[in-house]
Amino acid sequence: MKVELQYWLEIQGCQPIAIWLLNRHGSHNPEADELSELQKLIDFKNNVISNYRNGNFRNTNQRMCAADVNLLEQWSWNSRQNATYAGDLTTDGYMSTQQLAQAWRSKYPGLFTDNRYDYLFKYVNDQRSSTTFRAFTEGLFRDQAEGMDVPKETDEKLLRPYKFCPAWTRDVEENNETLAQLRTFESKQEYKEMITNISLRLGFTYDISLATVLSMYEMCRYNKAWEIEKISPWCSVFTKEDIKRLEFSEDLETYYKYGYGTLMNQKIGCTAVKDMMDFFKIHLDHETPQQPKATVHFTEAEMILLTLTALGGYRDSAPLTGDNYHTQTARERRWSSSNMSPFNANLAAVLYKCVPNNNIKIREPYQVLFLSNERTLYLDGCNVGLCDWSLVKNRLGLVADNCELSFCNGANKVNFMGMGVVAIFALCRFIF
Repeated sequence: MKVELQYWLEIQGCQPIAIWLLNRHGSHNPEADELSELQKLIDFKNNVISNYRNGNFRNTNQRMCAADVNLLEQWSWNSRQNATYAGDLTTDGYMSTQQLAQAWRSKYPGLFTDNRYDYLFKYVNDQRSSTTFRAFTEGLFRDQAEGMDVPKETDEKLLRPYKFCPAWTRDVEENNETLAQLRTFESKQEYKEMITNISLRLGFTYDISLATVLSMYEMCRYNKAWEIEKISPWCSVFTKEDIKRLEFSEDLETYYKYGYGTLMNQKIGCTAVKDMMDFFKIHLDHETPQQPKATVHFTEAEMILLTLTALGGYRDSAPLTGDNYHTQTARERRWSSSNMSPFNANLAAVLYKCVPNNNIKIREPYQVLFLSNERTLYLDGCNVGLCDWSLVKNRLGLVADNCELSFCNGANKVNFMGMGVVAIFALCRFIF
C-alpha cells in the first residue's frame, strides 16, 4: 500500500514549528468477538455456490455475474484469522503505517528529525497501538529505529477517556436510545427490500438475516483493507445502492454514539483538544524553539471521531436521522465514518510561525493548519483549514479550559440524549 500526502496547503511566509498528531492503528485481524459470526460465512458461501449450481433463482436478472461467482467460490477463510491473532495488526497495516510516517517526515523534515528529543509518543495500552507505534517509528528512523529510545508513554485517560466514564457507558454506549435512529432506518420498507434483493441475488428463496448481511459487509471491508489491490468477492454481493444504505446505517450509529447526535460526546472528546492546546502553548510562550516539536498519539477509531466532534469538524447543517436518507443533507453529508476514521486515520494540527507577505492573507504571526487524513479539515472561520491562533485560542481554548469529566461518575442518568440533536448544534455554532 503506497501512502502519499497530496492535499497540502503551501503556506508562503510561514514556518512550521510544531505538530500534534492523533493516529488510528493500521488494518488488523478481526476482533475476537467478531470471529464466530464471520466464520459462519464459510458454510454460507458453500450454500451460495450450491444455489448457483442448482439454479435456485426466481429472477435470473438478480444473479451475480459468472466472474464474481468464481471469485466467491475461490474464497477461503484465512487460518491466521483466529483467537490467537485476533485484533493483531496485519502485514499491510504495519507497512502502511511505516509509509505514512515516511510521508509525514518528507513533508515536515524540520519537525520529524533524527533527534529523539524532538518527539513525545503516547499510545493506549494494547498490542495493536504499541505495534502501530513501533511501525511508525521504524518508518521515521529506518535503520536507526532499533537504537532510537524516543520519549514515550501510555496514557489511557487521554486517549480512551470513554473507558473511564461510567456515565458515557450507561447513557450512550449501552443506551438503546442511542441506536433509535438506526433502528428507524432499518425498519423502512426500502431497507427490508434491500435484504430481499441481496437474498435473491445469492439464490435464496427466503430473506437471509440482517446479521448475515452485516457479516458479508464486514468481510468485504476487511478483505479490501488487507489486500487493497484485489476485489473482495463479498463486495460483489452488493450493489452501489446497497453499499450506500449500509454506510448510512453505520453513520447513524457513529453519529449518535461518537458524534454530534449526543451532547456528551463533545465533552468526552475534549481530552485530546486540551492536550493539543497545552502542547501549542509551550511553543507560543517561548521565542526560542522548544522540544518536543512533534507529539504523536496512537488510539482507536472511537477517539478519532470524538475528537473531530470536539473540534467541530465534519458538522452538517442538520442532524442525521433514520427518516432523512433521501434528503440532500444526508446524501451530501460530511459525517461519513468510513472517510473520517478508516484504518490509519489521522488528525493533525500544525503550528506555523509567519511573517506578513503579499502572497497570502496572514493576519497574525501564528497560524494552525488542521488536517484530517492528510487532507484539509474545513472549520468555520478558518481559511481553507488555516486558522488564526486567536480564533483557535478563543474557541478551542474554551473546550480545553472546561475539560473536566466529573460527570462521568454521576450515579443518576444524565439526559444527554434528549438534548443532543438540538443542543449540540447550538453549542457547536458557538464554538466554531
